[in-house]
Amino acid sequence: MSKSERDRFGRLISDGPISSVPALERHSSGRVRAGARASRPSIEYASDVDRILAILEEQVSAMNARVLLEKALQERNLTLDNCTVDNLRSIGGPLRRGIELFVRPDKRKGVFDAISALLGPECMEPAACVVTIKIEPDITVARNEARRICEDMGVKSFPMHKVMTIVSELARNIVSYTKGGSLEISPVHSPLKSIRIRSSDQGPGIPHLNVVLNGSYQSKTGLGKGIIGTKRLADAFDITTGPSGTVVVAEVRL
Repeated sequence: MSKSERDRFGRLISDGPISSVPALERHSSGRVRAGARASRPSIEYASDVDRILAILEEQVSAMNARVLLEKALQERNLTLDNCTVDNLRSIGGPLRRGIELFVRPDKRKGVFDAISALLGPECMEPAACVVTIKIEPDITVARNEARRICEDMGVKSFPMHKVMTIVSELARNIVSYTKGGSLEISPVHSPLKSIRIRSSDQGPGIPHLNVVLNGSYQSKTGLGKGIIGTKRLADAFDITTGPSGTVVVAEVRL
């Protein structure tokens, strides 16, 4: 966790005490309103919020527990007032970072397991994403998605830099040499924790692939440099190419 993130959480916590969690009422829209008196205490969403807070409060103060939950919602542009049950299941990544910052290392797994048991095993894991690549701004979109997944997984700066560089190189290859394609960025947890980047395009394929991969290919346009750079950065690398396009799979271990 970076110093800037720690400082941001610290400022939130030092702003003063936060009132106790209000009762929540589900509306027909699926949203909830803070401060309302729920006529049925068994309402699912209110129960889920209270249970998450109770899990956090076993390890941190009630004030800090609420800050962690509200901060995680904020990172997904949500609040307790506009959050639905499905939204609640989407905040696992930022909530995990807060837990890693404030909960003792020997207690974290128990917190992760308890929240996963409540909301589903996938809720505490960052979701994979697929980015369509056609034009230059799509490269920035792909980099931002790569950063999000890295941050949600708690990836340190060096492997994060490798992931983002690979994403940039592969996305730029698609923009520069093909009619379009896509990048899929996926967390991997077995057999080793890693991030997998899969690039596919509808280009003409890469001629002289063996020469490109051994680093001896010379091109005035820079063709092949992104591929060889990706291979050097990745811990696992595979490429297939032909007249219908190229598929590159690179994996960075964390």
